[in-house]
This record gives sequence, C-alpha cells and structure tokens, in this order.
Amino acid sequence: MTGDNSFSLNRLAWPMRLPIKWMIFGLATFVVCFPSPSTFYRHVQHWRNPNSLIEPDAPSLSPLITTLEQRLAGVTTDERKLQVVESLVLEKVPYDWDWNTWGTADFMPTVTEVMDMGREDCDGRAVVAASLLKHLGYDAQIVTDFAHVWVKTEAGELMGPGGKKAIEATDEGLKFNWSGLATLPAAAAYGVAVFPLIREIILLVVLWSLFRRRRQGFLYDLVAFGLLVGGLMSMRIGGEDYRSPILWLQWLGLIAIFIALSVMMARSFSWPISTKHADV
Repeated sequence: MTGDNSFSLNRLAWPMRLPIKWMIFGLATFVVCFPSPSTFYRHVQHWRNPNSLIEPDAPSLSPLITTLEQRLAGVTTDERKLQVVESLVLEKVPYDWDWNTWGTADFMPTVTEVMDMGREDCDGRAVVAASLLKHLGYDAQIVTDFAHVWVKTEAGELMGPGGKKAIEATDEGLKFNWSGLATLPAAAAYGVAVFPLIREIILLVVLWSLFRRRRQGFLYDLVAFGLLVGGLMSMRIGGEDYRSPILWLQWLGLIAIFIALSVMMARSFSWPISTKHADV
C-alpha cells in the first residue's frame, strides 16, 4: 500500500524506527526459540538455582539407585565410583535435543521429568548424575560453559567436563566466572549448529525483511542476505563438533553476519522519508 495516510515503520525517524524493528525481531526470536511461554518460565526458574533440582530421594530415581548400588559392589575408589555413575546415566538416559523432547530451544528439567521422558540432553543428564552422587554422599554441583552442562564434586568432575566454567551453582547461589565469556563464540556456533535449520532461516528472513530497503538498492539487500545465509551455514559447520570445533569457520560466520548487519544498519540510517514512495 502507498499513500499519505498509510503507515510504515520506514517513515519514522531512525532513532524510533530501529528500536521498534529490533523489538519485533527479538519477539520473533523468542517465539521461534521458545514457543511455550510456560516452559520458558519454568526453565528460567530452574536455572535460578540448578542445585535445587538435585533430588537424591526422588521416587522416580529408585530404579537407577538400585542398579547403581549393584554396580558399586566392591568399588572403593572415588574415581571409579564417579565412572560408574557416569556410565549408568549415559546408558539409562539416552541423549536427545531439547527441541525433540520439550519442543523448545533449551530446558533444564527436574529428575522426575527426565525419568518420565526417558531421554534428555546434557543438563538433564547432569541433574540425574548429581542426584545419584548426592545419594552416595558427594557434594555434587551443576556447572556450565554456556554450551555444555556437567557435574562437579570434591572428588572430581564427570558427565563430559567442558573447558572453562562460566557458571557454577553453589550453596550461595550462581557464581559467574568472567573468564568463561571466552567460550561464548564456540557456544553460539554450537547452538546454531544443533538448532533446526528451518527455524534459523525463518529468523534470517524476518531480519532481512525488517531492514532491507525495498525499492532502492536491491543488489545491496541481496548481498546482505547472502552474507547472512553464508554466515549461518559457516557457523553451523564450524560448531557441529562441540569437542573439536572449527574455530576459523565460526569466526568467518560471525564476521559475515556482522558485515551484513552493518550494511543493513548503515542503509537504514540513510533511508529517505518520502510520502510519495512510503511502504507499509
């Protein structure tokens, strides 16, 4: 639609236009990643105190405890006990992405939820392992490096310890380690790599549609979209293997996306406001 009475975000001055567009994109991102607000709320509540999810006396844990006690017969060293706990959890809780299990980008479940579903990713497995260790008398705590969640005890770490600890759940609350920020690029790439591709493409289309200049400089818009897609694919390939990431592909993807956003932002600043050619 065109005309003097039609409304278009692009007719607003850029200091008003850009925040509104980014809010729209942020809302789209939230809906795509967390379709269920109630599940997202529970996820946030659980992450406020992950150690509260450690339930050594949870009724649903009883079958695992019985099996664990049988396998620990004659085991005396802490190292071996941790190995037995880890192997049991890996065996009894098959790995699956939260998107397949809960229909959301990420979810930190309770012990009962894990056992009821019968599968989980690293955070659910860590909660179960920590609960078993607590039952054995260990002071188990949840830790993460933004991409992976594992368990820390006074006797050692298990469930595939990552690199630098970014967040540690302690009795006093969450402890944030600034050095853990160094893991963010790899964590972001890994998150991009394992998230459903179709949903990432939806977000790219929404982003490009919000910031492209519809009637002017179509070639620039096409190049920007190509950079966004290329950056996305580069990050997906570079982050597929969490343990052995292809760092140069991750950085190439981040740079390509940054350039695309910079081009779109610069063009948005200079948008000519015209009632004659205004878009809806």
